[in-house]
Amino acid sequence: MTTLPLFSDRILPLLKAPGKGDDTTIAVTADGLRCPETGEAFPLLRGIPSLYHPSPEEGADVTARIRSFYEETPFPSYEGLEEYGELVSKGLSNPFSRQLLDAIGHNKTVLECGCGTGQMSNFLQLNNNHVLGIDLSLASLGLAVEHKTRNQLTRPGFCQMNIFELAIKDSSFDVVISHGVLHHTFDARRAFASIVKKCKPGGFVMVGLYNMPSRFPTWMRSKLIRLLGPKIDYVVRNRIRDARKAEVWIKDQYFNPHETWHSIDEVLGWFDENGIEYLNCSPAILDSAGEDAPGLFDKTDPGTRWSRFVTQMSWLGTIAREGALFDVIGRKAA
Repeated sequence: MTTLPLFSDRILPLLKAPGKGDDTTIAVTADGLRCPETGEAFPLLRGIPSLYHPSPEEGADVTARIRSFYEETPFPSYEGLEEYGELVSKGLSNPFSRQLLDAIGHNKTVLECGCGTGQMSNFLQLNNNHVLGIDLSLASLGLAVEHKTRNQLTRPGFCQMNIFELAIKDSSFDVVISHGVLHHTFDARRAFASIVKKCKPGGFVMVGLYNMPSRFPTWMRSKLIRLLGPKIDYVVRNRIRDARKAEVWIKDQYFNPHETWHSIDEVLGWFDENGIEYLNCSPAILDSAGEDAPGLFDKTDPGTRWSRFVTQMSWLGTIAREGALFDVIGRKAA
């Protein structure tokens, strides 16, 4: 098996020294990374490149608890997806991930903030896309790198970073994704502002969050699950057959040490604050023509405040049973 580069030749130039300006660069050395401009060395941690820079003091407690949780419970599990063909088959059979791959297109640079075990990053390297997955958890990143290495994937790369202190140059990626991550940070709004800076003008941003009010049934089940068992969860009951996968899903959904809930209107406010034009929502906003949009990144109508409220109430009967995750997509002003 040949030795794979830590990062592709399209990703490495987009990195910078943690906590430093965009005039710094990162070089790969025999035992890790180095910044030629500052002379700082960044050795591999458990075989994982790390450009981690600490969070502000105000968020240190939440960051520590989340980091500890995912070190013990890397998510999602690769059980049954060890071979790349199996991962691709799963991705292509899932309507959301297939639509995302189609929307990204070909030969793009993609940043996934909070990649976990890297399943999405490894999948999105299809179509000659070059992907950087960053995460806080070394245990999760270890599984991502293991899968990359086993399957000899050359276009995805993985690195430990702090989402609030990204060691990435501004305006550098074609697509920036954070799917189911920012609600586990101490300040989701600030985290969004941080990741948006890394998107090129005219590039695409997608953020996935737990929805208010449709996350409420999950909270209710969390009070009963120890008594009634995991079968009260829809996903475990209907979609997961592997016991280890079920265990990981239950821990992530019901025993995570920190999460926040968000609305479509709140995210639209974040878009306005950061110069992001609204394009689409998944699931679609009712009466917005989003269901009929040719692609996930095509422009649709955000609807009215009332239609967005009704949409989120309707999700109590749909996505609420699967974790209540919704995604909003936008384009950064050119």
